[in-house]
Amino acid sequence: MIKHTLFLKWWLFFTIMAVAAIYATSMGLVHVVWENDATKLSFLLLGVLTFMSVWCGHKTWKMSKIIDDKEPKRGLVEHIEHLTEVGWFTSDLCLTIGMVGTVIGFITMLSGFTDLDVSKIDTVQALIKELGIGMSTSLYTTLAGLICSLLLKIQYFNLNQAIDRVQKNEAKLSY
Repeated sequence: MIKHTLFLKWWLFFTIMAVAAIYATSMGLVHVVWENDATKLSFLLLGVLTFMSVWCGHKTWKMSKIIDDKEPKRGLVEHIEHLTEVGWFTSDLCLTIGMVGTVIGFITMLSGFTDLDVSKIDTVQALIKELGIGMSTSLYTTLAGLICSLLLKIQYFNLNQAIDRVQKNEAKLSY
């Protein structure tokens, strides 16, 4: 029997994320996002994703040990369950930060219209540049928020499923 299967599931998912990040970096995607996201919120989101993924891995390791010992420590399981709420909150926070970046991008886009003088080609060119920067900021922060939220939710869903199984087994044993 393989030990720590719960943790190994998390580790496989985390490794796939790391390989995807390395691939994206090698393909120049990270550089493109850095150049086109004026707020740099996409990188804040990636930092939050990394930190919370490692934190989830730590909790998953603890839960995996509890499952493998087959002597669940009721207080510890409930404590881990309580801490997973931080992960769920953070996944929603990633969506919110992505939406904030979207709004900032739209504000950047629309701010170009304040100094527009259509009789001068320079102001029209500046407007087009502002439109591009604002739109790319909006799209990249939205995409980063959605992806980071999704990846965190998958990890915390896996952990919560294990917690639910342990609690159901404890309930059966107590009867």
